[in-house]
Amino acid sequence: MALARVAGVGSVLFQRLYDAFGSAAAAFTQPAEALGSVPGVTEERARAIVAFDGWEEVEAELARAESLGLRCLVWGEAPYPPLLAAIYDPPPVLYYKGTVDPWPPVAVAVVGTRRPTDYGERATARLAGELAEGGVAVVSGMARGIDASAHRAALEAGGFTIAVLGSGADVVYPPENGELYEAICERGVVLSEFPPSTRPEAPHFPRRNRIISGLAAGVLVVEAGVKSGALITAALAADQGREVFAVPGSIFSAASDGCRHLIARGAKPVGTLEEILEEIAPQFMPEADRAPAGPPAPPPDLGPDETEILPHVGVEPITADDLAARAGWDPARAAAALLNLEIAALVEKLPGNCYRRLFV
Repeated sequence: MALARVAGVGSVLFQRLYDAFGSAAAAFTQPAEALGSVPGVTEERARAIVAFDGWEEVEAELARAESLGLRCLVWGEAPYPPLLAAIYDPPPVLYYKGTVDPWPPVAVAVVGTRRPTDYGERATARLAGELAEGGVAVVSGMARGIDASAHRAALEAGGFTIAVLGSGADVVYPPENGELYEAICERGVVLSEFPPSTRPEAPHFPRRNRIISGLAAGVLVVEAGVKSGALITAALAADQGREVFAVPGSIFSAASDGCRHLIARGAKPVGTLEEILEEIAPQFMPEADRAPAGPPAPPPDLGPDETEILPHVGVEPITADDLAARAGWDPARAAAALLNLEIAALVEKLPGNCYRRLFV
């Protein structure tokens, strides 16, 4: 927290100092000459680090966070979210309320306009709910409209949801989302890079969008205007190497203009859970892990759904829909179980939404 407070030390320079000296604390023990050897540390910034005397303010901030029920995640230390840690400018410190250990292994951000149509609300409820049912955490910004609908759908499905705020993690904004805030704290996590009690201000929201995309394997834009903040999140996601999805909408609806803009520029149009999962699965299953050297036994810690559907997958390809029918499940439940089996390198996905077993 102290290093992040030093004038001129932003997220990128924080990482460089941390990497150079092994910890934030170690940076404060270095002479100005050693600090100056780090790219980006000017003579003025080196002097500011050496002369830092704001320790009382740091202690007061820690005490205030604790009094508000907030805890901290620190870059470079578990359980800081690993995907977020890998972006160009991860926040050095995240304040949070809720559950972070263990961090959800897979997350998708669902974002969009603050003034959705009925179509947008229904699309959000279905896709966010199915993601949550499938064990995928739903990330959003707890704003009015699509964001709030995504969080609610995830909670109603019994899943995990992550709210990234443009205010302090103790500040509920918009105020009408108070009940939603409390529900997320109980069954997910609310987090922010801004210190406790920071009020929501316009510049904070574009900045927090890099965290929304950085936490996720992909960003799904449901409805958005061409100048929507959701398109900023989508652009950040593309820069971070994340998948970008957009829900197609009516050509007569301005709420879908942003989605048409994204699709025209390469975003994947989606309307089903399966279309999302087939894109994000490879991120969690390295190519080298697709074909095990020998016939491994199934891991003992498979979930009940994975254990139940695995015997239906043979060495001959079979479609996901046929597997769902054999198990007597809906397609979304089967897709989620198959994704977990694919990540575990127990089944292989083939063209045509078909699967086959990787061991006999």
